[in-house]
Amino acid sequence: MPEKTAERPMGEGSPAPEVPQPVTGATGRPFRISPDQLLFFNRQLASMARLNMPLAKGLRILAREVDDPEFKGLLEAIQRDLDEGVPLQNALMKHPETFSTLYVEILRAGETTGNLAVILEELTQFSEAMIRVKNRIREAVLYPCVIMCVVFFFTLFFLAFVAPQFRIAIDSMGRGLSSTGEPAPLPAVTRFLFFCSDLLLTPLFSIPLLGAVAFAVYTAVQKFRSMGDHYDDLLFRIPMFGKIFHRATLMKLTRTMRDLLGNGVSMVQTLRLASRTVGRNRIQQRLDELQKAVEEGGSFSRNLSAGEVFPDTMVWKLQMAEEKGVIEDALRELGNEFEADVEEQALIITKVLSPVMLLSMAVVVFLIFFAAFVPLTQFASGG
Repeated sequence: MPEKTAERPMGEGSPAPEVPQPVTGATGRPFRISPDQLLFFNRQLASMARLNMPLAKGLRILAREVDDPEFKGLLEAIQRDLDEGVPLQNALMKHPETFSTLYVEILRAGETTGNLAVILEELTQFSEAMIRVKNRIREAVLYPCVIMCVVFFFTLFFLAFVAPQFRIAIDSMGRGLSSTGEPAPLPAVTRFLFFCSDLLLTPLFSIPLLGAVAFAVYTAVQKFRSMGDHYDDLLFRIPMFGKIFHRATLMKLTRTMRDLLGNGVSMVQTLRLASRTVGRNRIQQRLDELQKAVEEGGSFSRNLSAGEVFPDTMVWKLQMAEEKGVIEDALRELGNEFEADVEEQALIITKVLSPVMLLSMAVVVFLIFFAAFVPLTQFASGG
């Protein structure tokens, strides 16, 4: 083991510790740090373990160099627990907002096998990969969302404020007379524009509409914040985007399983922990079924079935790898392949949707301009 001190008593025969109660900072809120800060924390902790440096001492020094008050408070809280003899895993479990159950379990496995520095480096690589995937997915999703919002709010503004004034101007200028002596009718597109404006200015329609828009924006923001962490089946079914969400989930699954199995965690425990990381979707349901099958003595890979949950290539690679005893290598390879799939799909989305969204915005602007321009040509021609 890289380090055996009184501050981190941990052994294979020691009983499972009770789950510590979460702690909060001076503001009464749990400590929250960014993914980049967690990545920095992993690197520094790995360096301390590799140099056999007491963790409490290392965290005390590290806290002096950190400017962010949240990050500094988290480091100081962990350092105080270590000084009091609390095991590292228990100290981290007090901060579930930052350190997930999976993170703590992987760390526990690494310390139990004496590979704390190695597992921290693997956690760093895992975090880096997840940050890359999150950023790529957000880039692919953000652009079309921004364009859609711009078009939507521009249309609302025009219908609510510009169209009524435009109608008043048309009525005051007159439209000329038709052959029957009646005012010349407005073009259909202009009448439709005024109809939409009237509908929007009707409280019975506009209030539910604004409520629905607010709810949709709130839901989208929440899903965007968790992008790369949890996906549901609805997201898997979205055209073009569904594949990137599905592949990102499989990437996280394969890398998580590889880290757990590589550090001596049983297959049953690995499947149980991995199912907590993929969100509420068909993959989680299938993992729960696989866990039960393995508990009953079945083979993990033999119970895999290809289809919309797991790709054919994933199934046969894991089946072959389990027969040869190299399942961890296969999981690493699959994780890399799924990350490449995410990158490729994000590139496709960007190339395809960018011109489509720009064209859609141009069409909306043209229709509004056309609806306003045609009546003006009628005035110029005298009806």
